[in-house]
Amino acid sequence: MSSERNTTTCVRCGECCRKGGPALHTDDLPLLRAPGGPDLVHLLTLRAGEPALDQIGGRLASLETEIVKIKGRDGAWTCLFFSDEGSACAIYTTRPLECRILSCRDTREIERVYARDRLTRRDILPAGHPLLELVAEHERRCPVSGYAGLLESDAPEDRRSRAAMLAWDREVRLLLTEKSGMDPAILDFLFGRPLELLTPSLTAARRHA
Repeated sequence: MSSERNTTTCVRCGECCRKGGPALHTDDLPLLRAPGGPDLVHLLTLRAGEPALDQIGGRLASLETEIVKIKGRDGAWTCLFFSDEGSACAIYTTRPLECRILSCRDTREIERVYARDRLTRRDILPAGHPLLELVAEHERRCPVSGYAGLLESDAPEDRRSRAAMLAWDREVRLLLTEKSGMDPAILDFLFGRPLELLTPSLTAARRHA
């Protein structure tokens, strides 16, 4: 942040962009259909049960409902569309609601809308879309909360259930891209992050619960 805290315009320090891409809200739905706006391959679904940072409360907590957001890049949460060169946004004219209203000097507006009217995959994919059924089946067979519960047990049957869940999670991603020819980057939106990638954060959250 700039030392000129009495200014009212953004000084393009990039701090907010480095802290993570924005979650999407109902107001952002038209942007997903606009030229130059974000596409599904640019989105990540954080699923119910995942540990996630509440940026307003400043604490890590398990999500009660899913969140769809702009992906990070370079193995970090830094917004995919943020450029370090000039602290520029590649989709500035079609940037999401949270980016448009955020002011690091007065956070009241972002606090007001932060958890309201968030988009879900069902909001984004048209009604009757053939992938909605597959998304629902993935949620049924590979729920994050169910997988997290299995991590708490070392019983043989729970180890087998974990292995089966991990296998199905991997296979559905592989089969979808092989049979449909879709860009694998869309998998982060459709199914969220692979369970095996979530394992360390779920284990850590359980230890600190």
